[in-house]
Amino acid sequence: MNTVINFFKTWTPIRYIRLGLALLLLFQTIDSKLWVLGIPAAYLFIQAVFNFGCKNNSCQR
Repeated sequence: MNTVINFFKTWTPIRYIRLGLALLLLFQTIDSKLWVLGIPAAYLFIQAVFNFGCKNNSCQR
């Protein structure tokens, strides 16, 4: 259990937002049976879990 708690302690708010959006898109995909929405849902989920995206502050202008 401590491993799971330590894993989520290092998360930033943007990772929680990505995870929330991924889950929202996943539920919408299942509800609407529009399976193409599963692609961005999977992408956001992978971004949240593995913490990749904008590195070295490249997203800030």
